[in-house]
Amino acid sequence: MTNEKATIRCEAIFSDDKEYRYLLSKVWDKNRPIATVISISPSTFYNVTCDTTTMLIQNNLEALGCGGVELVNLISKVGVEAKRLKSLIDDIGEETDRYILESVKRTALTILAWGRIAGMNKAFQAREAEVLELLEPYMDKVQTISDCAGRENLHPLTPSIRNEWNLSLYQSETAE
Repeated sequence: MTNEKATIRCEAIFSDDKEYRYLLSKVWDKNRPIATVISISPSTFYNVTCDTTTMLIQNNLEALGCGGVELVNLISKVGVEAKRLKSLIDDIGEETDRYILESVKRTALTILAWGRIAGMNKAFQAREAEVLELLEPYMDKVQTISDCAGRENLHPLTPSIRNEWNLSLYQSETAE
């Protein structure tokens, strides 16, 4: 008989008023690569509990050989319905860009996991461009999630990739 144990070290960084969550870190093996995953917005779940998106991210990163994840988001306001937003002025959060950059610098790879929200919601088009500009010096390690059919820039909740991610280097849609 064998006895296997695992510990996941969780840490969440919030604004003082807890309106904004800037970073959620979950590390299960510090000796393996840690990934930054940039998604849309934080849920109300953190640390011990997690939403479906966070669970899928964690499961897929483990399968890819990662030892943890630092989750950051395009906007940091907790619990908003991102798809319904018409303006992001009050939802981005003062420290969001700083935490995105610090995480990207610190980790082995960065995965864009906000899917195609910018194409469906005009409020996110400008925000996506801002974040991509922030990431410009690190594009050699920025990847997107794709499926077996070759569709790229997918969100973790996309049915075709929930249980198996293929990562590919980010390619700007405006690149020739």
